[in-house]
Amino acid sequence: MSKQGQTKLPAFEDMGQIEINFLGQRIVIGCVEGEEDKARHLAERFEIAAGEVTKAVSAEIEPIQAMLMAGILIYDELEQAKNGRDAVAT
Repeated sequence: MSKQGQTKLPAFEDMGQIEINFLGQRIVIGCVEGEEDKARHLAERFEIAAGEVTKAVSAEIEPIQAMLMAGILIYDELEQAKNGRDAVAT
């Protein structure tokens, strides 16, 4: 969210806040104060992942479904990477 006098949403008063366009919707989210650029970058990466899910399915799905599926796939990748590190460490 721009810092041009726009008030923060009550849920995000004690943290940073950014406004993003995500899967065609304008959304305001909270983030760590001072890390707005990082949060925006990560949101853009997550939007790409959700968009890839949307392209991969054979029918139209809701944005929340695409986000959940993308999140599950990302967590799967994280677990695989962690398990790979654990296997190397032993």
